[in-house]
Amino acid sequence: FSLVKFKELVGGGQMTIVNHTVPLALETLGYPESEIEQIVAYVNERGTILGAPALKEEHLPVFDVAVGQRAISHMGHIKMMAAAQPFISGAISKTVNMPADTTVEDVADAYTQAWRLGIKALAIYRDGSKTAQALRTDAGESKDQKSGGSADDIAQPVRRRMPKERQSITHKFSIAGHEGYITAGMYEDGSVGEIFLTDIGKEGSTLRGMMNAFATSVSIALQYGVPLETLVRKFSYMRFDPEGATGNPEIPFAKSMPDYIMRWLASRFLDVDVQEELGILTPEVRARKAAQDALMRGDTAAPPADAPPANGGNGKSKPAASALTDEPPVIPAKLQGLDLGPACGQCGGMMQRTGSCYTCSSCGNNTGCG
Repeated sequence: FSLVKFKELVGGGQMTIVNHTVPLALETLGYPESEIEQIVAYVNERGTILGAPALKEEHLPVFDVAVGQRAISHMGHIKMMAAAQPFISGAISKTVNMPADTTVEDVADAYTQAWRLGIKALAIYRDGSKTAQALRTDAGESKDQKSGGSADDIAQPVRRRMPKERQSITHKFSIAGHEGYITAGMYEDGSVGEIFLTDIGKEGSTLRGMMNAFATSVSIALQYGVPLETLVRKFSYMRFDPEGATGNPEIPFAKSMPDYIMRWLASRFLDVDVQEELGILTPEVRARKAAQDALMRGDTAAPPADAPPANGGNGKSKPAASALTDEPPVIPAKLQGLDLGPACGQCGGMMQRTGSCYTCSSCGNNTGCG
C-alpha cells in the first residue's frame, strides 16, 4: 500500500508505521545495517524513500507503492491478478488501490480491462474517498485542506463590546417578596448589550451567585450576536422558586427570576408582536387588545377612556382600528398554555387562571377569589 502509513488511534492522535518490508528489501539488496538504519529513519521522517541517503537509483522501482509518489499504475495491479486468475477457481481478494485524483474514466477503464483479461471480480479503492480511513499516506492534510480551505478561513464569531460610556435602564422588581434590580446597558443604537442583577439574595448565597452567572452568560451571548428574542423565548416561563406576584402590571406573575428578567427585557427592547405573544401587558399590547375587542363588538370608536393610549402616551385619541396591524393577529399567550398559575398546594399540579383566582385541573383545588 505505502512505505509509510499513518494509523488513526481510537482515543485520538495517530502513529507512524514504516512498512516492515523496507528494511527487509534493503537487506536483500545488500545494504549494510548502518545504511539501512539511515534509510528507514529518512522514510519515517519524510514519508518517502525518494532522496534517501545511500539508496541507489536503480533500486527505486523495488519500492514503488500503491499510492503516493512512484505509485504503481492500476493496470499493474490488474495484470498481476490476470496472471494468477487462470490458476484460481474463485475470485481474487485483492484491492486495486488508486490515487485520490483518479477520474471516473480511470475507474471505468479499470473494470473494462479487468473484464477483458478474464478477472472474475475487481475491488477498487480510491485514496481518501471515505471520511474515516484507517490507513492514510498523508499526515498533515485535513478535510478543510482537501476541500480547498483551512480551519482559519472559517468565520469566527466576533464580540461587539460595550462602549466605555453607555446609557442604561435600571428597574426594581419583586417576585413573591424577593427584591432586586435589573440594569440593562445599551449600545449607541439603543439595543441592549448587557445586563446586571444586584441586591438579589444575601451576599454569598446560591441565589445571588446563580443569578449573577445567568446575567453574565446573557450579556456575553448578546455581545456575540445572539438575538435578544432568541434568549427571551428560551428563558421565558421557566418555572422554579421564587415565583409569584410581581406588582408589575405588565408582568403580574412570574414563574421564576429568569422568566421575569427576560420578559421585562422583551417589554423594553422587543416589538409589540412578541410582547403580546409572551403575555406581556405593555400599554401598546393593552391598546391592541382593546382595539381588537372593540372591532369584534363592531365598535369603531376610540378605546375606553381608562384604557392606556395606543399612541405612545401623547394624549391624542385614535380610532380603535388604527391599532391593528396588517399581519394576522398574534395568538394570545393564554391560548398557548402560557397563562399558568402557581403549583397546586395539594397535588403539585399546574393551576390555571379562572377569573381572578387559580384552579388546579388535576384535583380541582381552588385558591379562592375572595
